[in-house]
Amino acid sequence: MSAFNGMNSHRAGSTVLLAGGVFLVFAGLSAALGFSMSGIIASAAAIVALLYAGSVWFGAAPREDYTIVLFTPALVIANGPMAGRPVTELFTETMRREIESRCRAALDGLPSHFSCVPGREFHAAPVHSTDGAVTFGLLLSGSLARGRAHQFTSVA
Repeated sequence: MSAFNGMNSHRAGSTVLLAGGVFLVFAGLSAALGFSMSGIIASAAAIVALLYAGSVWFGAAPREDYTIVLFTPALVIANGPMAGRPVTELFTETMRREIESRCRAALDGLPSHFSCVPGREFHAAPVHSTDGAVTFGLLLSGSLARGRAHQFTSVA
């Protein structure tokens, strides 16, 4: 409950600061340009531009697409911006145990098609070297797991 209250107070503080900033920009530009219609329009345009620039600057970064994850025998992501991090960090706590066990099975050479949560399908498959040893694992999710799971189970 305290985390929820902390989030609300953070939002309230942000809202107060935003409202104060909008008021100050509007009042300052309107006073500088005279309280005319053109001054009011210029103030509104400046506020919109500042809000847009702030939302772009401070907005959330785009999420990475983890529909294909190549992982090592240590269950660590082998490529991309998350390389070196555990595979399970990509998923919610409720999904981690199942994903970890299926990835371990793939490293033992046993591909599997599964769903940890309703509506979200996965496919874990071994990646073999030229001599037949399993060197990596591949975890597919979403449409890749649904539509092409049968193709990966026959790869040797």
